Amino acid sequence: MGASLNGKHTALLLSVVIPVFNEAPVLKSVVEGITSRISDMDDAYELILYENGSTDGTLELARQLAEQYPQVVVLTSPKASYGAAVKNGILATRGEHIVVFNADFWDIPFLRKSLELLHEFDMVIASKLHPDSEDNRPFVRRFITWGFNKLLQVLFGFEGSDTHGIKAFRRSKIIPIIEQCVTDGEIFDTEVILRGERAGLKSVELPMTVEETRPSRYSLFARVPRTFRDLKTLYRALQSS
Repeated sequence: MGASLNGKHTALLLSVVIPVFNEAPVLKSVVEGITSRISDMDDAYELILYENGSTDGTLELARQLAEQYPQVVVLTSPKASYGAAVKNGILATRGEHIVVFNADFWDIPFLRKSLELLHEFDMVIASKLHPDSEDNRPFVRRFITWGFNKLLQVLFGFEGSDTHGIKAFRRSKIIPIIEQCVTDGEIFDTEVILRGERAGLKSVELPMTVEETRPSRYSLFARVPRTFRDLKTLYRALQSS
């Protein structure tokens, strides 16, 4: 695993973590958009791009951006794994607070609101099922989100309304949770929230507006069986913990 730390080793207020896999077409605009909108925090944050298994020049572009923007940190792994990228990205953070974005979905108002809420809460979750959210995805995608959340309530007694999407954490509280996680696929987000809830972490959900900016990279037929396999792994892990 490689890293570009730009010579900084002091503690920070905020770490933004973005897992990136074959994001060459959008990565430059993502970095420019985030850094320009929080330029008032230039000395107080880092932006971690965790590249994993890309085949389209994403890593090279990320390293170029790290040279251009001193806040950018590049970490890389040869294996394409969303969960591992998020987990290792979080473990590498130096910020007091952590925000996890995706390359195709990030929200600066959420980031700023989270920094306020993390003085009181340990986890801030943007929920697509929040009563005030606006979910503009196709009906099938919205139905799957609803059904998945119902399944989490039945299997795990989940008390929230969403586990996927952008979220923020108080670092001191979430690191011990992250270290316990055993999944490394898309279900990783769910494991973090479930473990945090079981550990008594205080959480709050915020509404969000969701627009599908690109089709899912994974077909429904491929993703559903994998999700159920991961849920089985997670169920066993939580039952034994």
